[in-house]
Amino acid sequence: MMSANRTVYDVLIVGAGPGGSTLARLLALQGQRVALVDKARFPRPKTCGDGLTPRAVRTLRHLGLEHRVAAGGHQVRRARLYAGPDLEVTAPFTALPQELPPYGWVVPRERLDQRLLEAALEAGAHFFPNEPIARIDRQAPHSVAWGRQGRPWRARWVVIATGASTGLLRRSGFLSQAPHDIAAARGYWESVADLDDALEFFFLPEIPHGYAWVFPVGDGVANIGLGLYHRPGEPAPPVRRWLKALTTQHPALAPRLRSARLREPVRAYPLRSDFPHGPLGGPGWLTIGEAAGLVNPVSGEGIDLALESAILAAEALRAPDQDALARYRRLARRRFALAMHGLRLLRPLVMRPRVLRRLLRKAQSHPPLLRRIMGITLGVTSPMSVLAPSTWWWLLA
Repeated sequence: MMSANRTVYDVLIVGAGPGGSTLARLLALQGQRVALVDKARFPRPKTCGDGLTPRAVRTLRHLGLEHRVAAGGHQVRRARLYAGPDLEVTAPFTALPQELPPYGWVVPRERLDQRLLEAALEAGAHFFPNEPIARIDRQAPHSVAWGRQGRPWRARWVVIATGASTGLLRRSGFLSQAPHDIAAARGYWESVADLDDALEFFFLPEIPHGYAWVFPVGDGVANIGLGLYHRPGEPAPPVRRWLKALTTQHPALAPRLRSARLREPVRAYPLRSDFPHGPLGGPGWLTIGEAAGLVNPVSGEGIDLALESAILAAEALRAPDQDALARYRRLARRRFALAMHGLRLLRPLVMRPRVLRRLLRKAQSHPPLLRRIMGITLGVTSPMSVLAPSTWWWLLA
C-alpha cells in the first residue's frame, strides 16, 4: 500500500460504485494509470432500490457489460402504476422509445457493484479497498487525496464518485451543505405474493410527497421501499416508520406480505438530485453520478445517470488537462441539465395524489399519453413535452 501511495496516477477515483468502477474500466482501457479506492471492502451491501431501467440497460449494452452484470437478475418488462383499488395502469416497456430495450433488470447492488468492479480490474485498474479519503487538496501539478493515517495519494485528476455521501466534498471545501432532497428506505421481504415481471409503483394519499415500490428480485423475494421528497436542509422524514406502516397496515401492500418475512432490518438512505447546482469539478478534480447531484428528481433513479456521467468523464479526461474540466462541464450540462431542470419543476406540480390520479386515469384511455409520461419519468423524453398541444388535448378531452 505504501508503494501505491508513492505512485503518481493519471486518475484517482474515490468510490467504487457503478459510476466509479465504470469510469475506472474506461480509463484503464484507454491506457491510463488508474487507482480506484473505496472505504469499504468488496463485496459489500448497498442500500438501493436495485432497479436497472431500460435506459440503464441501454448503457450497459453500449459498454458490453449487460450480460455480465444481469446474470442471475430478475428481468422486468413493464411498470405497474397503482393509485387506488379502482385505478391501476400497466405500461409495457415496449411502449418506450425504440432506442431503449423493451425490458429492465432488478439486480441487488451488492452483486451489481462487485461485477462492475471486477470488469474494471480486468481492464487494468488498481483497486484499494478499506481506504477512506479525508480530503482533497490541489498541489500543482498534482491533486492530493489524503487517505488512512494521512497517507497521500497523488494523481493528475481526482474523480469523486462517493454517491450520496457528501463528507469528502464538504471537508475539501467543494460543498457548503448537504443538498439531499429525497429520503428513502428499503428492505428485502421473502415469500411475497403476486410478484411477476413488473416494477410496481404505489402513489397513495397516505404518501403526499413520494411513492412506494415493490421490485421483484426473484424466487419470491422483493425489494420494497419508500421515497419521500423534502426540501434540502429540512430534517429527513421518518421513512422507516412510514414504510413499516404501509407494509403492515395498508390494504394495497399488507395482504401480499401476510406470509412474508423481512430478511434484515430496513435501511434508510438520502438521495441528491441537485444537478447542476452542485459542484461538477475544479482544478484537478471532477464529480460524477450522485456526487454531482445526478439522481432523477421524480423517480429517484441514479444508476443510469451514474453510468452515463462516467462515459462523459472518460471522454473529457482524454483531452489535455487544461481542457478536460471545461469539456466535462459542457458535456454533462448538455446531456442532463434540461431534463433535470424540467423534472425538478414538474415534481411539485404532478407528484400529488389528486393530480396523479387524473393523469393515470387519462393515460388508461390514451396510450400515447402513457408513453409520454413514462418517457419523461425515465428521462428519455423532454419534460418540456408537457407543454405540447397533444398533451393538453389528451388531458382535457
